[in-house]
Amino acid sequence: MPDGTLTEAELIRELADTEVYLYGGDEEATAPVIESSVALRLIAFYGVGYESFMDVEAVRRHGVRVTNTPGTLNNSVAEFTIGQLLNCRRHLTEYALKYLNGSSGDEAKQSDLGAHTVGIIGMGGIGTRLAEILTKGFDANVAYFSRTRKPALEEQLGIRYTSLNELFEVSESLLVMIPGNSETRHLVGEEQLGRLRHGSVLVNTARPEIVEPGSLDANLRSGRISAAAIDGYYSEKTEETESLKQLQPHPLLITGHVASLTHDARDAMTRRAVGSILNFLDTGADECIVV
Repeated sequence: MPDGTLTEAELIRELADTEVYLYGGDEEATAPVIESSVALRLIAFYGVGYESFMDVEAVRRHGVRVTNTPGTLNNSVAEFTIGQLLNCRRHLTEYALKYLNGSSGDEAKQSDLGAHTVGIIGMGGIGTRLAEILTKGFDANVAYFSRTRKPALEEQLGIRYTSLNELFEVSESLLVMIPGNSETRHLVGEEQLGRLRHGSVLVNTARPEIVEPGSLDANLRSGRISAAAIDGYYSEKTEETESLKQLQPHPLLITGHVASLTHDARDAMTRRAVGSILNFLDTGADECIVV
């Protein structure tokens, strides 16, 4: 396929007569794309959160199977998220900008990670790895909200489960780690962000759309959120997203969906995706089929 993100028309053309699609870009497999790809049998998704990149209902209607690569990027994304958390809590971007402008930036603004509570929204593979790093590496207090409660993990790591709203009340740092889909779009809005104490930080290495942009913008400007980081940006251009974008690089740090960009993660994803393709073509099945 051509380099770069494909348009819908380009993707329809490229998938004509294609049986297996190794999906590793930022293009979107819309309903028209799926409907036009009459020979398509399998989409081998290069990552975990496939729901954000394709019309799942169209995939189901047309009998196309989907695999993903679970577990292959847990450590890479967790490490990146910790880096962003430290950046936000210690205001590293702000201090770097101040230094460029001749200021020492010697004001102490934040506490150590071990001295406060980190809240995690989503306790899947990446959320679990984050909880391990935070509790074992930083001696942090960790609370979490997840669709499925994890009692064994709570006992193992000493973390505690809360409701979504309570999580924002008890945490000084929030990490968003749930899949992006229609059910989680704008899950975090003013009702949740308004519960944060002044000076909190938010890191979203899931999908930007999980956090309502107008609410994030307002709370960054008021100082309730002292710093935030998101990996990727909102696909819809609105007055709220344009206003929010003006806050980069501080108090908002935006990166281009790069949390999993390590050699280790990419190699593991490639092996898993190709293995799934070979299994499917040979047997019609694979342990990583999700649709």
